[in-house]
Amino acid sequence: MTSIVKDIDYKQIEQKWKQRWIDERAFETDPNDKQKCFVTYPFPYINGPPHIGHTFSFVRLDAYARFKRMQGFNTLFPFAFHATGEPILGVAERLEKGDQIQKKILLDDGITENELSKFKDPKYIAHYWQKRWIVDINKSGFSIDWRRSFTTIDPIFNRFIEWQYNLLKKNGYVIQGTHPVVWCPHCLSPTGDHDRLNGEGESPVDYVVIKFKHASGEIFPTATLRPETIYGVTNIWVRPEVEYVRAEVDKEVWIVAEPALQKLKDQLHHVKELNRIKGKDLIGKFVKNPINNNDVMILPSIFVDVEMTTGIVMSVPSHAPYDWMALKDLSKAEDKLMKTYGIKLADLKKIKPISVIKVEGFGEHPAVEICEKLNVQDQSDTAKLEEATALLYKKEFHLGVLKENCGDYKNLPVNKCKKKLSEDFKKQNIATYMWEPTGKVVCRCGTRNHIKILEKQWFLKFSDEKWKKKVRECLSKMKVYPEVARRQFEDVVEWLEDKACARRSGLGTRMPWDKDWIIETLSDSVIYMAFYTIVHHIRQHEIESDQLKEEVFDFVFFGKGDSEKIAKNTSISKDLLEVMRSEFDYWYGIDIRNSAKELIPNHLTYSIFHHVAVWPNEPKRWPKIFSVNGMQHLNGQKMSKSKGNFITLNDAIEKYSADAIRITLMDANEGIEDPDWTEQATLAWRNKLNLFYYLADRYYNKGSTAVKRNVDFWLESRIQNHLKEMTQHMEKMENRSAVSKFHLMYNDLQWFVKRTEKWHNDTMNYVLEMMTKVLSIFSPFICEEIWEMIGKKDLLSVSLWPKIDDKIIDKNVLQMEDMFKKACDDIREVVKLSGKNNKLYMYVTLPKEQNYFVEGEEFLRKEFGFKKTSIALSSDPNKYDPEDKAKRAKFGKPGIYVE
Repeated sequence: MTSIVKDIDYKQIEQKWKQRWIDERAFETDPNDKQKCFVTYPFPYINGPPHIGHTFSFVRLDAYARFKRMQGFNTLFPFAFHATGEPILGVAERLEKGDQIQKKILLDDGITENELSKFKDPKYIAHYWQKRWIVDINKSGFSIDWRRSFTTIDPIFNRFIEWQYNLLKKNGYVIQGTHPVVWCPHCLSPTGDHDRLNGEGESPVDYVVIKFKHASGEIFPTATLRPETIYGVTNIWVRPEVEYVRAEVDKEVWIVAEPALQKLKDQLHHVKELNRIKGKDLIGKFVKNPINNNDVMILPSIFVDVEMTTGIVMSVPSHAPYDWMALKDLSKAEDKLMKTYGIKLADLKKIKPISVIKVEGFGEHPAVEICEKLNVQDQSDTAKLEEATALLYKKEFHLGVLKENCGDYKNLPVNKCKKKLSEDFKKQNIATYMWEPTGKVVCRCGTRNHIKILEKQWFLKFSDEKWKKKVRECLSKMKVYPEVARRQFEDVVEWLEDKACARRSGLGTRMPWDKDWIIETLSDSVIYMAFYTIVHHIRQHEIESDQLKEEVFDFVFFGKGDSEKIAKNTSISKDLLEVMRSEFDYWYGIDIRNSAKELIPNHLTYSIFHHVAVWPNEPKRWPKIFSVNGMQHLNGQKMSKSKGNFITLNDAIEKYSADAIRITLMDANEGIEDPDWTEQATLAWRNKLNLFYYLADRYYNKGSTAVKRNVDFWLESRIQNHLKEMTQHMEKMENRSAVSKFHLMYNDLQWFVKRTEKWHNDTMNYVLEMMTKVLSIFSPFICEEIWEMIGKKDLLSVSLWPKIDDKIIDKNVLQMEDMFKKACDDIREVVKLSGKNNKLYMYVTLPKEQNYFVEGEEFLRKEFGFKKTSIALSSDPNKYDPEDKAKRAKFGKPGIYVE
């Protein structure tokens, strides 16, 4: 068959079936007597259009929902939208300030100039993108029950979240306390993962700030994660071109970089700026190492990041690759040092690495060795230096032992003494603590964040061991796809500490008992799935938010209270209350939730915590399956709007079709490995869909044999085998493996059509119908069109999944066809070597082989151009066998002779 097929009008097909699904309410569902399947996806943030990155996770879940629906489950796939937090407000504020970059981003997303003028209203932005998302999702073929949609800024949803947090506080899971949080100084709020432009997953870490004292009494504070290396300090580093600040900090005079002032204030230090001093004027001075009273010189370096901690760094060249390379760079610029900073050459030459940690696999100076091994060029060779630092730090922390020159801590393992050493230094007032994020964090408003120690802030008490015990119980009962991701969930449960759950600014639900705070992005997105079960009733009956009192939610979600009394108190009818209770009881808990793996450390694990807190004694309300996948790449690279490696879902559909996009994504990867979407693969799949449409149109109801032959049974057997395996893969969300089974079905069908020009009508119809059904979960539009084209009246999307029937699988026929294919390969080789293809003589060992191969003689003549073929038993005394090939014949390996 040719691969060049007239292209299909996908736009017309997509519009046709999208509208029919809407008209027939194909995916709206209510409780019934069937087994239910409730599938959910973390609602997307509506500050821009959906893109290919979103779509991979969406399609995985929609394919699963379609699969379960066709299996006969009463399948609910609802969809809502997240607008809580800073991102939408940040867009409005940037536009208000005339930010041209933000304006260009929106114009590139298809917003008109006229529409743009309305984008200064955050709620308008949210509802605009909500509408755009719905349009694009419908164009994509997702099987959504839209009656149940809402946003997190809807007043009725706010009431639900208020109920949730009142309950959590009542049960001791929300507390007020003092904790370090990632903080936006512009928004004056903690910044959760979903409120960040950069730095998702980064959290507070405490640095030990060691106080090096100048003769004047001024403190040069150096922050480090490796306080044990203080015994190996040879000098300290500053940035010469930067202006530093003299400030009074807790009754001491400190020299720090300007960004440190606000951090110190926010971390409960008393800070008063005194005056400014240039970094270059600090160079050449000496300060005392507080642990051994050694004089160490202040030297210039370009690697010092003044945005981190104090902007002053202690140098341990024996164990820190950056320090060693910076010293090497200085040794090449001795004249400049003397001329610019007045540093004496003799003083510089005195600086030698001091080894303080012994570690297996390294000699006296590990940093020197690893820099040489990785061929680090200089202190600007950042990538190699980061690699060297990570490798050395890990090895020294886990395997290192402090040497004899480390005072009271000599011979102690690094990982055992670090905490005690830090506490001892603090008691001696030669050190204190300072917090930083584990990596750079930028708020959605565009501001770089730091760590603030919040007093009287509201926290979720994730550190509570009783709570964690319940979470472990839930997780042990859950399925995790792929199973390898379970360990990540378990690790998060163990390290998770109390987390701020409210912000001062942004959109969302106000804390019901403290209206100055707004419940933050990750904290209102954990049990909202329960709201799907009742929101359509609230809307249909025009229930106002003020009617949704706590007793309503207590009754619906717990069965608590008297429906008649609640009806009188809320003006919600008794019947409606009981209907909502019944509907919740039918649907909840979640049968499967799918998301990207990046949500394991936050949203997904938080969701388990909240479910066991709200329904501690009802395991049936807990999540059943969490499925995670990798992060979508585009043409081999991470998606990046700023770098142009980005495509919106709408643009992709317009260019390639929804069906081609969907199945290409499903064929890209599975598990937690990152999938890669490419244009080449998408075009190849579009062509294959065209070919399959062509096959169905050409061959359905075109059978011409009265009796099924072996090759018919072979195809039915092969397709059944693939169906069985595909079904198993879909149950575990193994989308790529499932798609591979359609590949094999398609290849078998191509071989079948090539193998025989005649077939039984039932065989071809059975196979085409089955293939159309299984393909429909990935590419629903073209399959609905094929289904109608072959004469079916019902919607394919709500038809039944093909039945697995082991009785159809004929292992003997499967074996015989494999033998036939191998024999064809052997014939091809013999013809190639001999150059002859006039007559073919084959010698087989058993009658069943002979019967099977005789059925294929017509194919052999057509495929190889033979004018005559003969299939004889090797034991036949009357066979024609001039070269005695029959002696070589074995079962499954015929003898072959050609003339």
